[in-house]
Amino acid sequence: MQIASAFSVAIHILLMAEYYRDERRVTSESISESAGTHAVVIRRIMLRLRDAGLLAVSPGVGGIRLAARPAEISLLDIYEAVRAPKAKLLFRIHRDSSPLCPVGGNIIPLLSGYFGDAQKALEARLDSVTVQDLLADLSRLVQRKGPAERG
Repeated sequence: MQIASAFSVAIHILLMAEYYRDERRVTSESISESAGTHAVVIRRIMLRLRDAGLLAVSPGVGGIRLAARPAEISLLDIYEAVRAPKAKLLFRIHRDSSPLCPVGGNIIPLLSGYFGDAQKALEARLDSVTVQDLLADLSRLVQRKGPAERG
């Protein structure tokens, strides 16, 4: 699964855990149905969120809950929980360019600063948004659509 998909599914999991916390038990099967993703994939992501200290998973009886208050969990926390361990950088620069070519010999120093700045900007933005912010936005979206099934 690409990081973009794993990231959005991880957010989906945490939002469901909090959105339904007082109404019903949230399981990998219910999340799977909502997210349109296989339950095995959901469980793998849930384990990464648990290992990062963002999600509490109740084995056996099932069910999940946030391991911290929604205002304490940033999108950056979630991103870091699900990205691949070796994927520290958002953008990788190819390393086999010809040093004899003016482009190939300079591509790494040319792009490094730009890519680094883009990564810092993304991480700063992700750090500025919390699960609580998303829940507030979700609440507004649900209210705007009117009485819809909360399945």
